[in-house]
Amino acid sequence: MSPTTALVLLAKSPEPKNVKTRLVNGTSDNDYIGLKDVPDTSGRVIGQAEAYHLAADLYRAFLIDRFRQHQGHGYDVILGTTQPEQSEFFRTITGPHVHHHAVTGANLGEIMYGIFKDLLVRYQYVIISGSDFPYLDEGVIKQVCRALSSHDIVLVPAYDGAYNIVGMSQLHNIFTISRWSSGSELQETVALLKKRHITHAVLDDTKLLDIDTIEDLRLLMRDLSDDQAPITRALLAELLERLQLMV
Repeated sequence: MSPTTALVLLAKSPEPKNVKTRLVNGTSDNDYIGLKDVPDTSGRVIGQAEAYHLAADLYRAFLIDRFRQHQGHGYDVILGTTQPEQSEFFRTITGPHVHHHAVTGANLGEIMYGIFKDLLVRYQYVIISGSDFPYLDEGVIKQVCRALSSHDIVLVPAYDGAYNIVGMSQLHNIFTISRWSSGSELQETVALLKKRHITHAVLDDTKLLDIDTIEDLRLLMRDLSDDQAPITRALLAELLERLQLMV
């Protein structure tokens, strides 16, 4: 019997300057302090070029850990990417058995709607997750599926005002909000759902942390358990030996 649920991990090719740019350069909220400003053990600040490569390595570790973690749990795991030309490279990350689903869109909302439109004809539940964190407790996936049994839409919030996971059991275009990457995505989406009387659940008790800034990275180093995300943990251990990351 084919699985009735698909988990789609949205991913970019983990190349320098293509991923984790806020981690490298910081944001206005932290005075643009990022990985580029971290000194190594000799006191030399590593600079932007090295930071871009380290950030790409870190994101690649996130992807490997996530795709390995989600295997064998009774649902299909799918890579969602706007870079199908990188398929061969992505195979080194996902392994040979993960389906790659090419998507297009002018923004994140159009990309996600296209995925749901394509996959809900084949699956009872479709769940889209970001890939800016290396570990997701399987209990969260189970919670989303339980909520989808009685709701059309399920959202898992992020700490920055967006959401990290969205699940659907019925197709709705809920991605017409006015601003993306604004920190108001969750609030605007919930308002839209209420206005259109779409049944939905927001799993406020399972907020997830994207690793977008140097502060987020330090939280990850502090909180990641020994039994979680082994590829990421090994890389973080190397970085701690080379860099003065924890302040």
